[in-house]
Amino acid sequence: MLMMEKVKNNFIFCLALLLFLSLNSMQAKPQEQEQKVDILQQIIQMVVENNPILGSQRSYIYTLEQMPEPGAGFIDLDKLQSQSYRMGEEGTEVPLLSLSQAIQVETIREKKIEREKTIAQANQTYENLKQTVLFNLMTKITEMTKLKNKKKNLEGLKSFLETRQDSLEKQVKAGVQEPTTLYDLMERVMQTTLDLENTTEELRFLKLETAVALGGEKWEDLLNLLDKV
Repeated sequence: MLMMEKVKNNFIFCLALLLFLSLNSMQAKPQEQEQKVDILQQIIQMVVENNPILGSQRSYIYTLEQMPEPGAGFIDLDKLQSQSYRMGEEGTEVPLLSLSQAIQVETIREKKIEREKTIAQANQTYENLKQTVLFNLMTKITEMTKLKNKKKNLEGLKSFLETRQDSLEKQVKAGVQEPTTLYDLMERVMQTTLDLENTTEELRFLKLETAVALGGEKWEDLLNLLDKV
C-alpha cells in the first residue's frame, strides 16, 4: 500500500514537473531550473499535507481504519469458520454450528467485507481528490507563469518607450519632431504603465487566492513559495 502511494505521488509530481518546465524559458540556467523544481516540489508537498479537503478525507480514512473489525474482541471469525464443519463417515461435511451461530458468522463476514470495501473506496476518493487539487494547483501556477511573463514583457516595453520618450522630447525641443509625435508616445507609455499595474495586481491576487484556497493553515508559507516560482 505504501509502495503504491509512493508510485502515485511520484507520477503526479512528474506530470506537474513536465508542465512546469514547459512554461519556463529555455534560456534559464540549469541551476535556476533546479531551484524552481525544488520549489515546485515543496509547493506540492505543502498543499498535499495542509489542504483542508485532503486533510478531512485523511481523517475520515484514519477513523475507519481505527474502528474495530466486526466481531473483534469477542469472536475469532477465522477459527470459528475453520471449526464450523467436520467430515462425516461418508465424507460429507457435517455442520457443527447451530443455525443462529451460522447466521452470526455469515453476518460478521459480510460486515468485514463491507468494511474493507468502505476503506478502499475512501482511499480511492482521497486519490481522486488529491489529483483534482494538484491539477487545480498546476492550473493556477500556469496562469501565474503567463502573467509573470506578461509582466516581464510589459516592463521591457515600458523601459523601451520611456527611453524613446526621452529621446523624442529632445528632438521636439530641437524642432526635429512634431509635438504630436511626442504626445502619441506619451499616451503609449501611460497605457503600458496601466497595463503593467493591472497585470501586477492580477498576479498578486491570483497568488493570494491560490494560497488561501489550497494552503489551509499554512497559506502564508505557501504564498511565500509561490512568490519564488
